[in-house]
Amino acid sequence: MTTSPALLGGTAGVSTAALAVAAHGAAGGSVPTNPAVALLTAVAVGVGIVGAGRPAMSPVALLAAGQLGTHLVLSTLTDGHLHLSVSMLAAHTAAVVGCALLIGIADRLYAACTSVVQHTRPWRPTIAAPAVLVPRIDTDRYIVRPFPSCISRRGPPAARFAVS
Repeated sequence: MTTSPALLGGTAGVSTAALAVAAHGAAGGSVPTNPAVALLTAVAVGVGIVGAGRPAMSPVALLAAGQLGTHLVLSTLTDGHLHLSVSMLAAHTAAVVGCALLIGIADRLYAACTSVVQHTRPWRPTIAAPAVLVPRIDTDRYIVRPFPSCISRRGPPAARFAVS
């Protein structure tokens, strides 16, 4: 469980694509081309949205799904990719575990820093704002004589605000 769903989603999304490229490079894969980078970005955004939308989701499961998605993107769009190598699986696993640990540490640091900031900022009294009165403007008194029959006074409805 995370204190900030946006922190989990954003961190998982950003790190998914970066760690996938690093894991593929460490395992002997090639550098991704422009179409692969575009799809890696789409996978990273998807992981970020899922992570922010489901804060109870484990970072390990979120990152594993992201690594699987990025692995599929890189395996279909890059050359020289070994599909079933042990080094590739080990690199992806290390990326998931390492990044999950870093996200957990970042979450705890975020919680500690925000609690310190909340406790050290000066106390400010809450002031109730007064009700804002909106004047009613009636335009009928400004019309000296009636319009001719060819000019219509019909227009958009006038908004009337009442303060209770």
